[in-house]
Amino acid sequence: MQPLVSIIIDNFNYARFLGAAIDSALAQSYAPVEVVVVDDGSTDNSREVISRYGDRVSAIFKPNGGHASAFNAGFGASHGSIVMFLDADDALLPIAVEEVVRAWHEGVAKAQFVLAHIDAEGRPLGGTVPYLPAQMPEGDIRASILDAGGYIGVPTSGNAFARSVLERLLPLPESNWRQAADTSLEIIAPFLGDVVSLGKTLGCYRIHESNHGMLRDDLDSRKLRVKIVIDLQRESALSEFARMSGFTIPPDWAAREPAHLKYRLASLRLDPTHHPIMDDRATRLMLMGLRSTWRNPGYNLRGRLFHTAWFPLAALLPQAAAVKIIRRGLLPGRRRGQYQAEDSVQSPIVSEGRLR
Repeated sequence: MQPLVSIIIDNFNYARFLGAAIDSALAQSYAPVEVVVVDDGSTDNSREVISRYGDRVSAIFKPNGGHASAFNAGFGASHGSIVMFLDADDALLPIAVEEVVRAWHEGVAKAQFVLAHIDAEGRPLGGTVPYLPAQMPEGDIRASILDAGGYIGVPTSGNAFARSVLERLLPLPESNWRQAADTSLEIIAPFLGDVVSLGKTLGCYRIHESNHGMLRDDLDSRKLRVKIVIDLQRESALSEFARMSGFTIPPDWAAREPAHLKYRLASLRLDPTHHPIMDDRATRLMLMGLRSTWRNPGYNLRGRLFHTAWFPLAALLPQAAAVKIIRRGLLPGRRRGQYQAEDSVQSPIVSEGRLR
């Protein structure tokens, strides 16, 4: 008997993209699939878009509560033994569910697959997330997560979870996860079973001006602070799970990931008054960054050499010059004809977190 797969679409004011997301979920080559659409208090015409689909989707209209609130509501209305969360501005390719089910086996906690970058109009931008799909890990990756401060993974729309795993992790505390709720699930799930990584592009990740958590054309110290806080919340969530499960995580676990340290150093240099970690110092962050760059397995030689130069320059140069270096290390751009988000070599689990 084929397992039922639930695709839960969480939406907040993304009416212009929502139809494409729902269409992609309904167009799956695999059956049985149920599609649950959670509208998290949108003020645009999202309700009208959802209503057009009638009983082909299960619709939930709720007051705005944030990312975790939408996850909790959608999961509560779903029935599948495999559950996928799809952001309303992203889309799945028709074979996505079929490929996930084919790769699934007993003991899997989550599967992940590659997402292709598209623009607001759905046109391909040439890049993927993650940037190096071949480096996505498989199997029991618990030890490497503890050692590296994360793993090479994929944002919300590129994941599928075992229902039995989500039953242990949900409901998420909604006040803590108004954005980036996926990061909590993605970092803890591998401690409850194996990870399957499909090196195939099975979905689309939309890059557009309303990706509020993403650094785009200019440095925004507020967004940097959001990223830092999300990383620390992720560390706290894993630490609490570890405590209940009888293991420990290393001190300053999040600081084992260079991307996290880049955000902290950039925030400190750009806006020290509002930097969220009071005892941070530029030279200390520089040394931590250099150490994590060379011990973290998610970075290739080119990335390590780049960061070996970036951390000292960003930490030690006068602010005006440092800002140019920080911009070079954090802002996205087109390299070799491909769109790459910041820190695209490493895990999007240390990633954007869309604001709601």
